[in-house]
Amino acid sequence: MIPLMIPDLPTTDDIIPWLHQIDQNKWYSNYGPLSKQFEREIVELLEAENSGAPASGMVSTSSGTSALEVALSAYRLRPGSKVLLPSLTFPATATAVIRCGLIPVFTDVDPNSWVLTPDIAESVIKKCDADVVIPVSAYGVKIPEKPWQQFAHKHQCKVLIDAAGAFPGQVAMEGVDVTYSFHATKCLGIGEGGGIVSVNNAFLDCCREVTNFGFSQGTIHTSGINAKLSEYHAAVGLCQIRRFKSTMLKRIKLRNKYVAGFSQSDNAVVFQEGKTAISPTLFVVSVPNKASACVKRLTEQGIGVRQWYCPPLHRHKAFASYLRNLSLKYGDLSISDYLGESLVGLPFHPFLTDAQITTVVNAVIEVANNKQNNNKQAAPTRAFV
Repeated sequence: MIPLMIPDLPTTDDIIPWLHQIDQNKWYSNYGPLSKQFEREIVELLEAENSGAPASGMVSTSSGTSALEVALSAYRLRPGSKVLLPSLTFPATATAVIRCGLIPVFTDVDPNSWVLTPDIAESVIKKCDADVVIPVSAYGVKIPEKPWQQFAHKHQCKVLIDAAGAFPGQVAMEGVDVTYSFHATKCLGIGEGGGIVSVNNAFLDCCREVTNFGFSQGTIHTSGINAKLSEYHAAVGLCQIRRFKSTMLKRIKLRNKYVAGFSQSDNAVVFQEGKTAISPTLFVVSVPNKASACVKRLTEQGIGVRQWYCPPLHRHKAFASYLRNLSLKYGDLSISDYLGESLVGLPFHPFLTDAQITTVVNAVIEVANNKQNNNKQAAPTRAFV
């Protein structure tokens, strides 16, 4: 059996010194000293890994999903405001929008990078007048921030990058905010946690209020939730920051081994284009029109596999009404549908052996090169109606 994912978290011995600090402080939640230190060190790490990035701050949250909800709530939009987001993303991107009383408008993605681009959003926002766009750093690929900053200024809208699995590759700048996830399976996993990064201090102040039910000076100023990060999760986070360089190098080496292995596939296995994640969380490939066959074959061999983000959101029953009433009015979703039949997530964690990687690669290539099941259909070109 080759497991799909194994979290790489600190040992008990690593965490004990931080637990002693919690004992001494007698402070367990509600913006304790460890959570504040965690926020500062995350910002320092972002600045170290992204030279020249604007100075920013962070508000920690209880999860990556709550980070999205808190940020959207802090924008203080009118109920029913529209939010553009790619159909190829994790469902939490859409559920956060809906839970904030907003309306998701699903867009297609670029056929090569698999992400929502400003050009695609441009074709849709003119028709639906959305107030927010949520580009997603799909599978960890970096979203170029400056084009989105220009987009935000042009359309007077908010841009919130959902970088759940892309830490520490995305940075905030004027007009562009970022959310991260620190779930156990992420490259900086702390069990559960998230964060909102922004250069706008007033926005961050509002986010912090939202994480504490909306309280400000003893009264509720805005509708909020309980999304605070506990001191215990912050303790794990501070351990992880000290391990980050070594865990990052392990993940980079692992990805490089996969890429080298698939160089023998005669281009039957396709990689995501775009700037590679600084510290990869997932490894997803396209086996055009053969995802189901690939999943079946790998499962038979005891290899963990998952079709992350597939089917795309517009194929989920929970979002059907939004598709009928909104999304199809503004453009088709053919690329997302095509990728939904092509993308496969492979085992990716620092505990994989070279022999296991070879087994996974050979199994995928066997399916990709199977001429009997080969569907010659190419990726459709994007078209809007």
